[in-house]
Amino acid sequence: MFNVNEFVKACQGQKPGTIKEILTEALRDPEGVTKALTDLGAGKDVSHGAMGDMLIHRAPDLTVLKAAVPPKFKSPPHNHLMWAVIGVYDGQENNYFYRRSGNGLEAAGGKQVRQSDVLVLGEDVIHAIENPLDHTLFAIHVYGGDLPAAPRRMWNPFTMREEAFDFQTMRGYVQKMMEQQQ
Repeated sequence: MFNVNEFVKACQGQKPGTIKEILTEALRDPEGVTKALTDLGAGKDVSHGAMGDMLIHRAPDLTVLKAAVPPKFKSPPHNHLMWAVIGVYDGQENNYFYRRSGNGLEAAGGKQVRQSDVLVLGEDVIHAIENPLDHTLFAIHVYGGDLPAAPRRMWNPFTMREEAFDFQTMRGYVQKMMEQQQ
């Protein structure tokens, strides 16, 4: 059975490749992961409305989140400025990768991450995510640093101009992008 505290302890001080192995092993039991993270978040419903991240662990060298991504959600391109290991335990997360080009970004491929899949992102990756399904996507995100404190960047999804990461501005972009889908 998946144990959140043991998972965090196993990830501490590890490199992304090792964390990928730890997370891959955990995701062999997606129901156990779901139960443990549901129990941990009892009383916190992050499955409706805007994207909800439940902070599981935060330290200068490691952040672990339970991500809940609503149906049809799309994010603008952004970076983390640290490596990330993402494991989906319910749903699908589409990642769209970008590289800097002139004053903006250009597309550089993508990757679908389905239930029990794990994706490693390097510290210089710029990506956007999407939940293409009609139900909430749930994933574990492990970051090689203090994600909330990182001086991250994001890109306006309509102009591809770079700007400082701001959660409220990102929410506004997300809302406009989702309205355009309807």
